[in-house]
Amino acid sequence: MTKPHHVATALSTARALIKPKEEALYATRDIRLGLERIARVIKPTQTWKGVHVGGTNGKGSICGYLSALFTVAGVGHGRYTSPAFPDKRHSVVINGRYVRPEDYENAARRVEKDYRAVSIGWRLSSSQDAGSLSPFELETATAFNLFNSHGVPYGIVEVGMGGATDATNAMRRKSLTIISKIGLDHQDYLGNTIEEIAKVKAGIMRPAVPCVVDGTNEPAVLTVLKEHAESVGAPMWVTQEDSSFLQKLDQDRWQLQPYQKHNLLCAMVGFRHLFPNLDIDINRMLEMVPQLPGRLEWVGISDLTNNRYNKPVLVDAAHNTLGIKALADFTKERLRQDGRPITWVIGFSTSGSKPIPEMLDMLIEPHDNVAFVEFQRGPNEPPSMPAPLGRDLLAKVLVGAEDQLYDGEPDVGNAMQWAADKAGDGHIVLTGSLYLVRDLYNLEGISRASEAGIAWPSRRELWTLSKRWRERPLTKGEYEQFRRARTAWQTSREIQALQGNGARSQTTGPESNDAATSAEVDDVTRLDPSLQAATEGKAPPKEDIEEIKRLRESEDFHLRQQEAYEDFIRSAEEDLEWESKAPTPDAGFISQLKDDLTLFRSRESHHRKALDSIAEKIIAHPAAQRVVALTHFEVYGRPLTYQVSTFEDKPRIDRAKRIAERAARRQAYRDHAIAEKQAKKEARLAKSIASGTDPRRLAGDGTGEEEPVEEDFWGRPVNLLEQGPRPYDRARFFRIGNIRKPLE
Repeated sequence: MTKPHHVATALSTARALIKPKEEALYATRDIRLGLERIARVIKPTQTWKGVHVGGTNGKGSICGYLSALFTVAGVGHGRYTSPAFPDKRHSVVINGRYVRPEDYENAARRVEKDYRAVSIGWRLSSSQDAGSLSPFELETATAFNLFNSHGVPYGIVEVGMGGATDATNAMRRKSLTIISKIGLDHQDYLGNTIEEIAKVKAGIMRPAVPCVVDGTNEPAVLTVLKEHAESVGAPMWVTQEDSSFLQKLDQDRWQLQPYQKHNLLCAMVGFRHLFPNLDIDINRMLEMVPQLPGRLEWVGISDLTNNRYNKPVLVDAAHNTLGIKALADFTKERLRQDGRPITWVIGFSTSGSKPIPEMLDMLIEPHDNVAFVEFQRGPNEPPSMPAPLGRDLLAKVLVGAEDQLYDGEPDVGNAMQWAADKAGDGHIVLTGSLYLVRDLYNLEGISRASEAGIAWPSRRELWTLSKRWRERPLTKGEYEQFRRARTAWQTSREIQALQGNGARSQTTGPESNDAATSAEVDDVTRLDPSLQAATEGKAPPKEDIEEIKRLRESEDFHLRQQEAYEDFIRSAEEDLEWESKAPTPDAGFISQLKDDLTLFRSRESHHRKALDSIAEKIIAHPAAQRVVALTHFEVYGRPLTYQVSTFEDKPRIDRAKRIAERAARRQAYRDHAIAEKQAKKEARLAKSIASGTDPRRLAGDGTGEEEPVEEDFWGRPVNLLEQGPRPYDRARFFRIGNIRKPLE
């Protein structure tokens, strides 16, 4: 008799073998190494100093540590890492905050526009089609553009693939390069041996730019890197495990893994090269949780599983041999001490160079539970390894394959529900591709301990949304942006008030206040004709305004409560984790913490739903835009005035008069030149008379009177008596080029 899971396995295998039509668009990845395209589109002047981080494993974590070091030191910076999730704009962080979506899209459009203009000249000069930028080249150029526009002094950039021919290597100005642990990965593009890969990754070095190298690399790798550094003239420093940089690290508090210490050491050494006089508290820096998403991160899935599983889940995007080995060591040290099986959710990308069976053997124990899943593939992303193939490999490792293997739909959402039921009190670990981690974080009900916020909106965005609201109701997303912009505006007003620089107006006196009030009323009525009645004494219905005020008060209350309960949940989870690791845990206290966590999560969910409901009511309320939307005077502190152009009021210019004036100016210039020339001639004549070399000759009548000699335009005599030529002047010649020709 055929069992249900056999049918499910057969259907899943068929789906994996028959490619859907929509996947035909993603049949090949657009990966084009080289700098000829991106070098033409990035700006020739780079306003920021680059910190370039390459390697195979750990380069993203080093970027995270560097970003935290810059933040603690108070140094402005931007950070660009890849791949980005859940959205491509999350690849760029400015001073610890994601750039706003509209800023990222505007920068991307500027890059595409510049490249279209450049490609036309390229095609005309070389008679070749330049083609379009690859997706990674577009993202890299957009990040560089954002760094320039935001005016950051430093930019931390992670290499995408390789080094010498990677798009990020087109940066014009580098202050530091860092190379992390190098291993076998992307052999199809970089080379089949570790020496070949090291040679490519060493291409990020620049002459006279310091390069910090992870000292745990293999000797062959260090040899290749050293030879390349000497050839280009780059000073190279290799980190040492007994370095003094980590002496102040609180080992008992942080309990970092060996590879994490090596990454942290690379960041610390590089930071010291940039700022030798800055002393950073390393423990304070680690309090900022500098790890990037999906790097040995603990997340909560209580809301996702309806509180069926309340323990944190370990998420680590280990997708190659080095990462898998480090994760296996961590699980053996931290998660397998009680002997309970681990429930795994695994998904890898398809690659001919990855030793998937060996990687699974490192992780999986015979008594573990495993769900092998697939991630949702996007444009220019690698295909996911089919789940049936993964299950076939796992069946050779597990003891009871049928009971320990997940055979449902191969997506991360259903797999997490199965893992929550299967794990019981054991641990759940999700690992594999970064795209699988992205799918997990896109699920509703995932709570992360920390995440970078979005940059605060500007006053211009607040004013734009206020105008838009007067024209039509805002969408839910637009209202969320409006609320954030309004909060930032209120905060800036409070800061200005504390500094004695109010946001209303800098003038004083009743006249200025009256003028401002009048201008504000004009501003409102101009933008919203429906408020014309209010200026004539016909105020809008009071009950509408009161209802909006009540909704605003409720919105503020639920927002405060939601944020407070989020803090409670975070604190309770940390207390629970700490108490569980105690030598003699208090069972009663742990039980109380779990009950409190259940209560806090339910209240936080209640306030979040209330906020969504209130937002919908405010957006749809007919009087909302009159009460909530701000005026230009409120946002900027000055009225919105329209300057009427007076160009048409100017008298037309008389063309004949202009021509006559121009002719008069020319004639005055000629007269002045003639008078100046005559004065010079008279001065020369007076000088010659005084010296006895008068150019005039005596008249032939013997009277002794001098006859004036006629002169040409240049003052030379033209009617002198003919003089016989001197002997050497009998034949006068003039020269044309190299030919001497006698004069006629």
